[in-house]
Amino acid sequence: MDTNLTYDATRAYDYITQLAIPRLVDSAGEAEVQDYIVTQFTELGLDVSWEPFSFTKFPAEVLPRIISVLFVPIVLSVPWIGDRFPIPVCLLCLFSLFIALFFTQWQRRFEGLYDVGRRLRTENIIATNGRKRDGNTPTLLFVAHYDSKSQTLPIAVRAASYGIAIIGLVALTVVMAIKVGTGIWLPDYIVWSVAGITVFCLLLLQANKTENRSPGAFDNASGVGVMLEVARVVMALDAKKPITFLATGAEEYGMCGALRYIQAHADEYDQENTYVINLDGLGVGNGVNMVTRYGIPAVHTTRTLADLFRASGESLGVRVSERYLPIGVGLDSIPIASRRFETVTLTAGDVGRVALKIHSKRDQIDLLNTESLQQVGELIVDVIKRA
Repeated sequence: MDTNLTYDATRAYDYITQLAIPRLVDSAGEAEVQDYIVTQFTELGLDVSWEPFSFTKFPAEVLPRIISVLFVPIVLSVPWIGDRFPIPVCLLCLFSLFIALFFTQWQRRFEGLYDVGRRLRTENIIATNGRKRDGNTPTLLFVAHYDSKSQTLPIAVRAASYGIAIIGLVALTVVMAIKVGTGIWLPDYIVWSVAGITVFCLLLLQANKTENRSPGAFDNASGVGVMLEVARVVMALDAKKPITFLATGAEEYGMCGALRYIQAHADEYDQENTYVINLDGLGVGNGVNMVTRYGIPAVHTTRTLADLFRASGESLGVRVSERYLPIGVGLDSIPIASRRFETVTLTAGDVGRVALKIHSKRDQIDLLNTESLQQVGELIVDVIKRA
């Protein structure tokens, strides 16, 4: 094992280069990167284990399509019959809006949906530095998903479609509330325009198809590569605090690996003394973004951890910005945060630059730069020392 105590982005970049192949669940590429990750963790001297789990695609691929299709006639009912039957149509709009916002947040009561339908199997890869957990020493859990996928619609288009559809539902609900409350009906061309745009976005989402064409360099070979280099530094430093590195499978099918891990291991961690750092989409632009809130209304996922990263950023001269993820994108930190663990997701400082290439065959290694990878790596190592 290399005992250099300094984080080296060129090593992370080399890891990423080896990982950046199409690797959808149940593909040859997935098996190849699983073996590679296990080999690297083992050579670093970490205690490594495989943890198989099963899941279904129902929550990530089937349920959203069902909901979108059911929304279409409700949306079209506003211009068709809203003027004549305002109260029932208004109630339908309110119900649809409630459902749409309800599913922007993680719902633990519906985790059983991951067992509905045909089951697939994959593995989480868990590596620890062997330190014992106690009540005084903070525990760190690093998470990065190793699977990739390509889709017909880029992630930016999907997120925008979700957003526009929700805005359309809000607007149509307001139209119906005005009609019920005052009797005023907006001009038909306005109502039809809003309904048409909303339906178009809902139907566009139906056209999305998952395939195995993306090398996934940015999403998320970058996160795994950084995690491997951080693990090397941790072992070189002989860190005294307990640290776990979790490479999750099936993130692209609804954060399945993170969900199964926290379902199995939540009781092993002290919620008040555990920090969870998810690495997802690194190595582009200047600075580092921290996702600390998600959903509508916003769910906050961290208190102390964000302060640690801000302090490290100020010390190192790295710009650290907080970000809010309202809809359309899933992160492994979300099911873990639902158990009241402190979590942040670190992403690149300029995700927008590559947003149209994520989940496509254009997500190549040449999108990344070592300067950005160096910033995030140094930031993480400094937080490890501060925690």
